[in-house]
Amino acid sequence: MNQGDEKLWINGKLQDAALPVFTATDRGSALGDGLFETIKIVGGKPCYFADHYARLCSSADVLALPIPYDRQTLDHALGQLARKNNITSGAARLSVSRGTGPRGLALPQRQEPQVTITITSGLPSFAQPPVLGLSSVRRNASSISASHKTLSYIDNIAARLHQQSQTPKDEVVILDSHGHIACASVANIFWWDGQHLHTPALACAILPGIMRARILNRAYRSGICVHEGMYQPDAILNAKAAFITNALLGTQWLGGLDFGPEKQVTFSQNTSQIVTLIDAIMAP
Repeated sequence: MNQGDEKLWINGKLQDAALPVFTATDRGSALGDGLFETIKIVGGKPCYFADHYARLCSSADVLALPIPYDRQTLDHALGQLARKNNITSGAARLSVSRGTGPRGLALPQRQEPQVTITITSGLPSFAQPPVLGLSSVRRNASSISASHKTLSYIDNIAARLHQQSQTPKDEVVILDSHGHIACASVANIFWWDGQHLHTPALACAILPGIMRARILNRAYRSGICVHEGMYQPDAILNAKAAFITNALLGTQWLGGLDFGPEKQVTFSQNTSQIVTLIDAIMAP
């Protein structure tokens, strides 16, 4: 498809992707006042959309942000846009801005949210298991942006810019303001200590990921012992294996960690039984 033929979905209508979407007074672009979900497209259809929509609505309740479309309408819109752009495998982004408003922080008397869906072909992947660095940016557990997928993602962007690693990495581990492991910039983190699977608790300034919840549910049902807790960096540095997860990647095993001088580790995937167990329980 030529770039000029690409479409996006905005408030119920298809529009050329090259045309302007936001006005200067839109609170989403001016203040980051809104939410988004990133959704995997497989076979031209959205994956786990019921989970995405439930999280979107839960966060919208916290922000007093109206969601003007029900799940069925948006599910249909995602499939429609995928077909229109001839995309069978890719990533869609559903964004909800509070819409236009006067200058300042006070909410508009009349809220008219703008819902936009864009879609791209292809899914993220790694040629080799990635090595994660350590960010010097910290996440605040009391911040709305830590536990809700707001339009402002500057903390996540900055996390990759400021690293304590020997050499800069494409992905990093982020700690919370108390020094506990929180997450990666766009993913949740799990690790295996030889007996138990571990992941940071929700109190550690993490986003409650769609795949995180699915892994926890399937692991419990499969009899894998999982601990959700508050962990210092040494916990994952001493692990046998580790992986990150999000809605697009599914699960991605790590090749190692680089937290700076004398704080590096390489994971040997071939010697870990948990790799086989997790890959089995996450199989379609």
